[in-house]
Amino acid sequence: MWARWLNVILGFWLVSAPFVLDYRLQEPQLNDLCVGLGVMLLALAAIAIPKLRYANTLLGVWLILSPFLLGFGGYRTATLNDIIVGLLVTALSLVWDHRVWTPHRRPLTQS
Repeated sequence: MWARWLNVILGFWLVSAPFVLDYRLQEPQLNDLCVGLGVMLLALAAIAIPKLRYANTLLGVWLILSPFLLGFGGYRTATLNDIIVGLLVTALSLVWDHRVWTPHRRPLTQS
C-alpha cells in the first residue's frame, strides 16, 4: 500500500510542478495538472481496490511520452520532470501487492 501513497504524493507534485518550476508553456501546464489529478485519484482508489493501480501504469507511460507527442520536448524543465515522474509512477504502479495475489486463508479450526 505504501506505493499507492507515494503515487498520491507524485500526483500532488505534478499538480504543483507547473507553479513551482514556472512552466512557460500551456501544454505542459495542462498536461501535468490533468495527469497529476488522475494519478492522485487513481492511487487513492487503488488503496481500496488494488487492481486499479494498473491505470496509473498507463498514466506513467503517457507522462514519459507526452513531451514528444504534445510538442514540448524541447522545453527541458517540463520534459525532464514528466519523464522522471512518469518512470516513478509507472514503477510504483507495478509494485506487487500481496492483497491482490494471495488467496485468503481460513484459520484452522479444531475438530
